[in-house]
Amino acid sequence: MTLMPGSLMALPGTLLSPTIFDPVLLGNGWRWQPLDWLAGPGDGDLEIAAGEIVARWPARVLDRRVLDRRVLVGHSAGGVVALQVAAQLGCELDGLILIDTGASAAHHGDPDLPQRLLAQWGEAFIETFLLRCIGEEALARHGDELRRYALSAGPERAYRAMTSLRRLDLTGRLGDIRCPTLVVHGERDPARSLQHAQALTSGIAGARLEILDAGHTPMLQSPEALAACLDDFLATLD
Repeated sequence: MTLMPGSLMALPGTLLSPTIFDPVLLGNGWRWQPLDWLAGPGDGDLEIAAGEIVARWPARVLDRRVLDRRVLVGHSAGGVVALQVAAQLGCELDGLILIDTGASAAHHGDPDLPQRLLAQWGEAFIETFLLRCIGEEALARHGDELRRYALSAGPERAYRAMTSLRRLDLTGRLGDIRCPTLVVHGERDPARSLQHAQALTSGIAGARLEILDAGHTPMLQSPEALAACLDDFLATLD
């Protein structure tokens, strides 16, 4: 049986457009398949979003010669969704990539963000939020699309996502994840600390940790370095 390159099913952070993965150019036939979980039926709740993805997880394309592989990628709050999905799917998942996320919101760099969102929602809030997430240089390049997406998502879904993230603690479920796992952390991330990344790496059997010169969103801040990191990990799935 031949294992073919497949899809990276990618979950972005709260209020970040699924297009944030576009600058990361994958090699060896792998392709991005972004999933806009925030716009889904869960109205932003991370537990409901995870359940919906599990329920709709595509069946494998399998014959006697070819097996298409599927890897789940989760960034920030999307990583919290991905952790839940991976714990449930088991051998249905060929790999897991977690980018600047954590198993719990303990010691999160911005604990009061949901309350500020409700009090300050509007263009000025989104500008400050995006600047913190992606940095000034990336915002200058990608800001128009990201502002449009965030404002169209609306405060209600974003507030549900942020509050459900702070309610969840998935530390006890990390041992249920059985697939090869890569944890990526931007060393200048203002929201998630190296401690969050290390906790994931120690809790998931066989997980490896890569630290990049980036902030919270390496896809936009260091796309070439992230692409090299992902290509290296994906090659180990052969």
